[in-house]
Amino acid sequence: MRRTATVAALLLCGALAAGCAAGATDDALRGPTTTPARTASRTATATPTAPTATPSEAATRAPNPCRHNRRGQLVKVNLRRQHLWMCQAGTVAHQTPITSGMLGQYTHTPTGHYRIQALDRDQTLTLIDGQQYQVKYWIPFDAPLFGFHDASWQTFPFGSEKYRRHGSHGCVHMPTRAIARLYRWAHVGTRVVIRA
Repeated sequence: MRRTATVAALLLCGALAAGCAAGATDDALRGPTTTPARTASRTATATPTAPTATPSEAATRAPNPCRHNRRGQLVKVNLRRQHLWMCQAGTVAHQTPITSGMLGQYTHTPTGHYRIQALDRDQTLTLIDGQQYQVKYWIPFDAPLFGFHDASWQTFPFGSEKYRRHGSHGCVHMPTRAIARLYRWAHVGTRVVIRA
């Protein structure tokens, strides 16, 4: 479904690059100069069914990080472990390694309690120096700067300690298959908790 972009949406999308694009380490690259192209978006109101965890995922989830969740969907991120869990009530629906923000004053991933604010497709993130990054999925949790997205340009494994020097500018990078699953599973309003 296509949405007409409003001024507020343009402002929201225009600032994506400050928190998202990775690979560059120059502090001058933070901040947008143009708005990203929006070609598709989705605003879900119904709660989709949760995907099930694979046996290999089940073996790696002890203790269950979702065990205290009693209120439907929750996305949990642990920055120290570079890992994300999609919780459906007290069950892990899916989990994945991630890449968070580089360590630095303006590039770290924020911690705290958030909600998914949009479910968008096919975005162009633009840095202040004009570098552009195409993403298939953009799921902001702290708009306009921070969200979940794929990162086809990332050259090291998700979950790696290399995020400390080569991670994002604050967003949470996910493997393409994992963020596609998050896009289908989550809805606008899904709770997000990010811990250091």
